[in-house]
Amino acid sequence: MRNYSAAILCVLLCLIVSGKAARAQQSDPVDVTSQTAGSRELLTQAMAAYRLGDFQGAFKHSRAAYLDYFEQVEPPLRVINQDLTLDMEFRFADLRSKMQTHRPPEEVEKSIARVRDGLIEIDSMFGGTGVAPLIAFSSSFVIALREGLEAILVIGALLGALRAGQAHGLGRYVLLGAGLAVTLSLIAWALLHTAIRDAPIAQQVISAAASLVAVGTLLWVNVWLINRLDQKRWVEMMRARAWAAMASGSAVGLTLIGFSAVLRQGIETALFYEVLIGYSRGVMGYVIAGAFAALIGMSSAAWLLARTNRTLSPIAFLRLVIPLLMLLSVAFIGGAVYQLQESGYLTTTSIIRNFPRLPYFVASLSGIHPSAEGIGTQFVLLVIYGLLAGSWWLRKRSRLERATLTHS
Repeated sequence: MRNYSAAILCVLLCLIVSGKAARAQQSDPVDVTSQTAGSRELLTQAMAAYRLGDFQGAFKHSRAAYLDYFEQVEPPLRVINQDLTLDMEFRFADLRSKMQTHRPPEEVEKSIARVRDGLIEIDSMFGGTGVAPLIAFSSSFVIALREGLEAILVIGALLGALRAGQAHGLGRYVLLGAGLAVTLSLIAWALLHTAIRDAPIAQQVISAAASLVAVGTLLWVNVWLINRLDQKRWVEMMRARAWAAMASGSAVGLTLIGFSAVLRQGIETALFYEVLIGYSRGVMGYVIAGAFAALIGMSSAAWLLARTNRTLSPIAFLRLVIPLLMLLSVAFIGGAVYQLQESGYLTTTSIIRNFPRLPYFVASLSGIHPSAEGIGTQFVLLVIYGLLAGSWWLRKRSRLERATLTHS
């Protein structure tokens, strides 16, 4: 009887102790997202120190990234995914081993990238994605819709000119050229994606370079669009080309016109999507959904134009999409600066005390990371866009004043 009583007492004590532990754990849960953010920040410092030849400092930062932050994440992570927990321990150990043996920076950076990929996966398990799906969806939608509608506008103008000249049958050559341009754009995207993935240079640096090229392209596109908010001259130019090709009976000429009218938009779309995909790990489904939504919108617009024989007026659309493209380029340049910082090529001046840290997925898509270099670069680009918009407004006002004086 005494043995049974002792056993029951032990069981009750164990239940009480485990209950208290459970309540303590519930009252003080681990903030996983802040721990992974702290780990990533130390990994960035480790990579910067390693590139400067401070191997001891780099090792110290990488060890702290594990001991001070990731170890706090391990208990809840082990409950959800034991395999990932063990894999992350190996990734951290592999990183420290490469630092201790002074491996080339490119090898160390690949190890850090594997650790970061795991941290992103952990963020998606615990932190959710917040407003990141909306940002991913809207960015994808704006890219595809702007480029697609511009192509539809040009192709529509060309086909309209052929119909007006009683040469409707020649429209197939224009469509053939457009189809060739779309095919070449897809090939260009595949080559770009493969080059970024397989390049001997660190992938972070390649992605940052692609982001900067995309920013330059977006800046040029926005300037080009601002200067052509009145699209009449541009559309008339394309129609004139179609008339000239039709008059000469040149099928090749019409094919080339359709090809050139779509190729630029296709190449730009390939570049923008490659950069967007790089920032959308964990929310890729929303990028795909945004592209499909834009495709449906473009198809509907093309069908309505074909049914009504009307020309799409792009003015209202451009006034809406230009600011969105500006914000997209601001996000891209912020992401490029952050990637260069992660690779140790740029210094990082943290302003976390004065600037709240966004959830990882939101920060990745918006390019807003708490560093003076990143925020400062984004601010400069916003100022440039503000000056461009102000210049356009002043020119428009001047034209209206001259028109008023002429009529009076």
